[in-house]
Amino acid sequence: MALAFKEWACIVDALGKGKQSIILRKGGIHEEGSGDFELKGKQFILFPTLFHQATEMIKPEWRPFLSDTRFHTIPDKVDIKYYVQVADVQVITDWEMVKRLHPFHAWKEEVIKERFERWGNSIHLLIVQVFEFGASFQLDLLPEYGGCKSWLEIDKSVDFIGRPVVNKSII
Repeated sequence: MALAFKEWACIVDALGKGKQSIILRKGGIHEEGSGDFELKGKQFILFPTLFHQATEMIKPEWRPFLSDTRFHTIPDKVDIKYYVQVADVQVITDWEMVKRLHPFHAWKEEVIKERFERWGNSIHLLIVQVFEFGASFQLDLLPEYGGCKSWLEIDKSVDFIGRPVVNKSII
């Protein structure tokens, strides 16, 4: 079994290309327990999803990462190319601090503000190191992978071996 984290395909692409190295998460309606986000592991597969992804929720300069087919090349399958290791996780309760992260992610401010304010003023910040698998692979899009939830248990043995993705523009 492997742990997988569902994220919009455009965010997975930005992470995988080194453009983004943070994830902001509030939680999904179908999260286990209280509905709030909970970090379930420090290393996990990035599972690209089109669920809730929308052009109008992404900053214009990040829209080149939008694609319905980049990770969904075959119907009912998803391409898995990346995994992450979490370097740090913080719960941020100060909106001004969240706003300072604006240059480092693809989401429009109003999207993050709505998430921040939903169910109390807070949001989880994950600082991640992204890795590209040596050999990408495909998973079936099973019905249990659907819905508004962050985590999936994938019935597949995964070797977390890959090369680190580095944003060369900051080196």
